[in-house]
Amino acid sequence: MKNGKKLTVYQRNYLHSLGLNPNEWLLSKKTNIEWVLIERSSGEPHVIPAP
Repeated sequence: MKNGKKLTVYQRNYLHSLGLNPNEWLLSKKTNIEWVLIERSSGEPHVIPAP
């Protein structure tokens, strides 16, 4: 699995609009269809639709 990267301001705002706390997530993979996020504490992946 790829290492997660810090979120940009736009990505943080998008996660906040989905009801997720941006401080708890790292971005692992970003495509036109979906984003794969990794939870900082547990390392569990989570897939959300791309904006």
